[in-house]
This record gives sequence, C-alpha cells and structure tokens, in this order.
Amino acid sequence: MVKILTIGNFKGGVGKSTTSSVFTCLLGNADKHVLLIDFDPQGNSSELIEKTFQHSLQQSVSTIEAIENTDLRPAIVNVTSNIDILKADWSLAVLPELIEERFAKKDRLFVLKQLLNRIKENYEFILIDTPPTLSVYTNNAILASDYVLMVLQTQQQAYSSSVKFVQYLQQLQKDYDDSFDLLGIVPYLINKQGPVDQEVINDAEKVFGVAMTTNKIYHRERVKRWGRFGIRSDDTWDQRTLKMYDNVLNELLARVNYKER
Repeated sequence: MVKILTIGNFKGGVGKSTTSSVFTCLLGNADKHVLLIDFDPQGNSSELIEKTFQHSLQQSVSTIEAIENTDLRPAIVNVTSNIDILKADWSLAVLPELIEERFAKKDRLFVLKQLLNRIKENYEFILIDTPPTLSVYTNNAILASDYVLMVLQTQQQAYSSSVKFVQYLQQLQKDYDDSFDLLGIVPYLINKQGPVDQEVINDAEKVFGVAMTTNKIYHRERVKRWGRFGIRSDDTWDQRTLKMYDNVLNELLARVNYKER
C-alpha cells in the first residue's frame, strides 16, 4: 500500500527540499516506485532533481493546469524507471485563488487528497515538499498524507518554528479528525563542534521526546555542492553524506512498519 509523506516546517532554508529530493533518489535506487510532489512555487526540489539527472523536466501541462483540470496525470514527468515528479514553477503561486474560485469551501483543504486518490496506487511512496508557510499548500499536503516528517535545523529560530509546527499539526488533527501521524523530527545539518547546535538538540529532545530520530544529518559541504551540481555518489565524500540520509530514511521506514503492523 502506498505511503504518502509530507516534509515540512514553517521556517525556510532548513533542508526540506534537499531531504525530499535525496529520499526520492534513495527510494528509487532501492527499486521503490516513488512520486515526488514539489508543492512549493519556488521549485527547489524540481531544480535539484533536474540537476541530479541532468535533463529538463518537460511537462505536457503545468501542475496548476492539472489541478484546475482535476487530473494530475498529464503533469507528471517520468525521471527514471522508478522516479516520477510533479514539478513546481511560479505558476503554482495562483493555487490559493484557483482553489477559492473552483472548489466549495468544505473541499478546499482536501483538493490534493482527492487528486492523489486517483493515482496513488501507481506508487509505493509519494513524497510532498512544502513551502515554509501556513497556507493552502501546507494544509492540502498534510491532510493528503499518511505521515508528516519535520526537518529541524539546529538554530534557535528553526527550533521555535518547529514547536509551532507540531502544535499546528495537533490542531489540524483536532479540527479535521484526520488520521495523519507525525513520523519523526530529523535533526539537520548539525555542527558537531557547535555548542548552540547541541543546546538546540537537547531542548528539542526534551520537548519532542521519541519523535526525534536517533540518526541525524550532520553538516557536510557536499550538501552545498549538491545544490549546485545535483545529488551525486561519485566519491567517498558523496557516499558518506548519502549514507547519513540513508540511515535516517531506514529509521523512518522502520517506524512506518512498526506503526502499521
């Protein structure tokens, strides 16, 4: 059965797009059929996937046109035999107006869920990258998901945003009686020598407890390099960096298996 996972946080620049893209590549390499939905008009995940696979992602119709036509299939781009992507561009910025005009009020937060219901059985995993906002994008992604993953960069502002994000998830569950689950909180780009990093981790562990993943993503220059040239596994440093993400992903998949057994 397909697993739909939203990667989110209210703060920008904390690693959501990189995490979404790397997880997509790792799942694809593991022979899992995965759809990456870039639901952020900035299109950072789309850009990173293009650089990684070194070809332009040409859609038959744009994602916003597909949503307007209530059929996502024409907008999905095949990247590899296992990886598809629903690409984002700036035209997606009109989504709030489109949803308000075209959908009844009771349906506006469930547009993505209804569209995914028609295609989700084609995949084993659907990953949704979201913008750092409290918005129709984030609400639709979360309410379409089975699980939510939060990326926590070890900065005080990111920590504060993470606390608010978890509180918001709890409120969404209460308001809409929804069954999505917080799968985990991933400490991200930690500086092992940074005292503030460790203080933030300690505070987060006190507040979030077992929601924090045991495996962590530490600061590596290769992550910045991937942003310029795409995700690579060419040398030892790439492979060591990928291994960190792989360890986190495997821990999260083990959590899914535990929750669903």
